[in-house]
Amino acid sequence: MVALVALVLLATSVTLSNASPWELDPLRWAGGTSIYFTGPDVNNVPYEVPEGCVVDTAAFVSRHGARFPDPGSYQGWVTLASKIHNASFTVSREGSDLDFIKTWQPVVRHPTEDVAKLNLLGYQELYDMGVGYRYRYPDFYTPNTPFVLWSNLYSASPRVVDSARLFTRGYMGPNSTMGSIYVLNSKDPLAIANSLGPSDACPTYADTEGGNSTATWNGIYLPPITKRINSLLKGNLNFTTSDVSIFPTLCTYETAITGKRSQWCNVFSDSELRDFEYAQDLRYYYGHGPGSLKNSTMMLPVLNAIVKSFQNGPNKTYTNSDGTTFVPPPLLAMFANDGQINQLVSQTGVFDDESPLPSTYRPKNQRYLSNRFVTMKGTVGFERLTCSNQQYMRITLNDAVYPVPSCKSGPGASCPLSQYASLIAKKNQAAGSLVEVCKINATQRTISEKTNTATFLFDLALPFAQVVKP
Repeated sequence: MVALVALVLLATSVTLSNASPWELDPLRWAGGTSIYFTGPDVNNVPYEVPEGCVVDTAAFVSRHGARFPDPGSYQGWVTLASKIHNASFTVSREGSDLDFIKTWQPVVRHPTEDVAKLNLLGYQELYDMGVGYRYRYPDFYTPNTPFVLWSNLYSASPRVVDSARLFTRGYMGPNSTMGSIYVLNSKDPLAIANSLGPSDACPTYADTEGGNSTATWNGIYLPPITKRINSLLKGNLNFTTSDVSIFPTLCTYETAITGKRSQWCNVFSDSELRDFEYAQDLRYYYGHGPGSLKNSTMMLPVLNAIVKSFQNGPNKTYTNSDGTTFVPPPLLAMFANDGQINQLVSQTGVFDDESPLPSTYRPKNQRYLSNRFVTMKGTVGFERLTCSNQQYMRITLNDAVYPVPSCKSGPGASCPLSQYASLIAKKNQAAGSLVEVCKINATQRTISEKTNTATFLFDLALPFAQVVKP
């Protein structure tokens, strides 16, 4: 228990704000498998609310919490363990950090029950996240009153819905049964442009996982690491570049699963680890991020809905599709997967001034780093600041402020809300509606086509939403 608590403190409380942005920790520099950490203040903008301002509305879209590996990844672990134990080898003195592999076995104790689901760290960090948001916005919730939030229905695992459930328990406390999680079936034809997984219903969507850019970089950085590691082994064990590419993920997964720092964390040098992270960056950037063209536009309807909610302000009454009324809470809490987090970040504008990532070298002034927002529990936050009766938009990635380069004239480098709405409107115009991008048949089109704006934040009677209790 002590080890797990220490791990949670490491994962949730430590900040790099006073450290070099290139300072490495294997738990943090593994792209989408990284354990959550508060992002470094690379933009020199404090997270504290600017003086003279209040946050009167907030929203976030969060990835699920720390989890066990998916089936394919777990099978890769089993195959790797079999390869090691069927070999005859010794480890040289210089490679003493590799001695542990002689007896290494995958740490998933109950694979049938655990694979693809949240692990213990995921349980704790989501509960703590709920508590943290109550501290962050103490006036947003009155105890013993209802609260609603939203989750994507991820059919491969309950981990997204479970993350929403655990957050609700932490946020609401002992009476969390008064909470309601609206789980959106993103594969329902009626959910086109109106869910937390829009790409699930888009026939033209295909994630390339970085395509040629990732493949090119893998061909550059992996062979030297593989050669170095194999040189430390004497016998007939010979790792491939594919084997070596999963070592950093074993570090993060094992640490989160066991509550103890994995010995795999000592295998890569700092420089090698940074090269691995860059492979992750390319995978996200060109898979469904800023360099993926239409793939990056999938979450625009959700972003439009958040902007609309902020323009309307708190305590706005909406009419559900069944004629009843609904007043959304001041905190709009949503849960999805890493792809949706990346798609959303790509359209917020915070990386609009960054040059495309090269595939043959690591750029020195790179700001788009996937480990700063698609970590386990990675979170994109939005705050409406009201300062002297003027409204502004502020965006955070893992609790670090990221200004919009073309719009940061407000307090704390925030963007005047009206200007931000205009910026997003231009992005919509350039992208085209999701219905157009996905070439949706006319008989499947929904009300969201007209505005390219998700309505689930304003309508609790949608037929593709089911209510789950915490």
